Amino acid sequence: MKNSVFFRYSYTIIILGIIWHIGAIYFGEFILPKPLNVLNYMFSFLQTKEYWIHAFSSFYRVIIALCIAFSIGFPLGMYMGYKKKFDVCFSPFIFLTYPIPKIVFLPLFFMLLGIGDVSRILLISLTVLYQILVVTRASVLSIDKKYFDSFKSLLPIYEENNKKRRHFRKEKLFHLLIPASLPSALTALKIASGTAIAVLFMAESFATQEGLGFLIMDSWGRGDTLPMFSGILSLCFFGIILYEFCNLLEHYFCKWTFVLTK
Repeated sequence: MKNSVFFRYSYTIIILGIIWHIGAIYFGEFILPKPLNVLNYMFSFLQTKEYWIHAFSSFYRVIIALCIAFSIGFPLGMYMGYKKKFDVCFSPFIFLTYPIPKIVFLPLFFMLLGIGDVSRILLISLTVLYQILVVTRASVLSIDKKYFDSFKSLLPIYEENNKKRRHFRKEKLFHLLIPASLPSALTALKIASGTAIAVLFMAESFATQEGLGFLIMDSWGRGDTLPMFSGILSLCFFGIILYEFCNLLEHYFCKWTFVLTK
């Protein structure tokens, strides 16, 4: 499987590199530098402290934001899907605010929280949280009623005292709700990782001097295409790494889904 993934990425990168090279010849290197020139520059740029300051700032913001979004969106989505009364009260607020592009709140976050990392991380977290929450809620709502009936049939065993009743709820959480919703939540996280990179670029485009988004926009403003494309490639590779890491999480924590599809 690992060799298959490596092969797919390798020939895709080669094909994209050929298209890029043809485009560089057609448009000229002032607009679109040749890929080998960008890679040579990037190799030397990787050995500088400046690059790693920008890269670490971006990686830190995205990873912290994704962790915050998943740790809130996943349990909240499960609770909304399971508790009907809570869902009736809370879901209108979610679906009313979900279509709003969260990037428009960046100036407001800057005014309230300052122009540091907190505002950017909050913006990315808020954008990703909605995607994970909505998908998780839908996956819990789609659980077949017969599974809940099966758990209800076990309830008399746990009704002797409150301690056993709490154990029953714990069993239902770990053996029904989480297994049913986790695959969908991790799929949403994979999709949201690309969204997080896009929001990161917007959030780093102004009011900062660190991050790959700043590197791209600053280099573009100076007409220096080599560092600009180095930043673009870095964000692309970072997105691929995040996506494949989410795949690994899915294979590790949701092994049953891959057994069923074989």
